[in-house]
Amino acid sequence: MTTPRTLLCCVCCLCLIFVTGCRREESPDANADIEARQKEIEAMFAEYDAKATALPYVPVEKTEDGQLVLADANFMETVNEGGILVVDFWMDDCYFCEQMEPLIKQMTIQYTGAIRFARLHNSNAIMTEKYRVRAFPTFMIFVDGKIFTMLSGAQPPERFRMILDKVLLDSQAKQDGKR
Repeated sequence: MTTPRTLLCCVCCLCLIFVTGCRREESPDANADIEARQKEIEAMFAEYDAKATALPYVPVEKTEDGQLVLADANFMETVNEGGILVVDFWMDDCYFCEQMEPLIKQMTIQYTGAIRFARLHNSNAIMTEKYRVRAFPTFMIFVDGKIFTMLSGAQPPERFRMILDKVLLDSQAKQDGKR
């Protein structure tokens, strides 16, 4: 007859065997694979940027509420200006794009001077394809030219503000650390 203690020991041994057997051994080439994949992505991004740069230049327009209106040709220039940039990838006749528009306008005014807001219509296929935008609206937040996060679909105002406040705090902490 097995005692509860013996049964417990058997279960623990089986769990230990399972866990150690399921451990994936790190490949010595794992870092090399990651670096190679990163180089592929950088090359792909460079191709998209070259296509956009080859287009006739379109100056960045500004809406009356302060949002930047971007095109493929001026997208990377605007992103690379640094600071915090929220890009709204949108399309015509999109219910959720229309639902988010008042919130984006309100936040453009609320965060004036701290965060820039921009819009990119889906007819700008190069950048939409580059960033693999599959749903509208999609919001990409860039910090100093690098993607911080990407949000797809309509977002609750509280969540959106919470993310922007976090980005601002992180950015301010970095600046304070450099001083």
